[in-house]
Amino acid sequence: MKIKTFHAHFSLSLGNYNSERIGFAVELDDNETPEDVVITLRERAKNIVGKKAQDYYSDKDAMQSECRALERKLQILRNQWEATATFLKAQGLNPDAPSMPDFGLLLTAVRVEAEAVAEEEEEEEYDEEEYDEN
Repeated sequence: MKIKTFHAHFSLSLGNYNSERIGFAVELDDNETPEDVVITLRERAKNIVGKKAQDYYSDKDAMQSECRALERKLQILRNQWEATATFLKAQGLNPDAPSMPDFGLLLTAVRVEAEAVAEEEEEEEYDEEEYDEN
């Protein structure tokens, strides 16, 4: 018996008791076996469905944890900076020693600038379209 057409269907877990069914119908080449094709198709089905929802939640939790750790490190550095600035001012070595900048405010400024640039690009596109119509 020679298998010419092969149907493979996979039920892939999406997490939280959800799953998705993916299926393929392929014609086998002379040098392929059903066992080899199943392995290839299973991997292709996983790539199509992508990561499980739980993996995304785990990634989010890991990133939030990393952000909290970085914020703690930043607070320690901020305290050290302020202590150094206070020392320099008290000793008269640098009466103008600056406080550490608030990086959160800098990021807000960057976002505002990015929004302004995006608005300008939209206006330019509109002007070009208006010019093309005339």
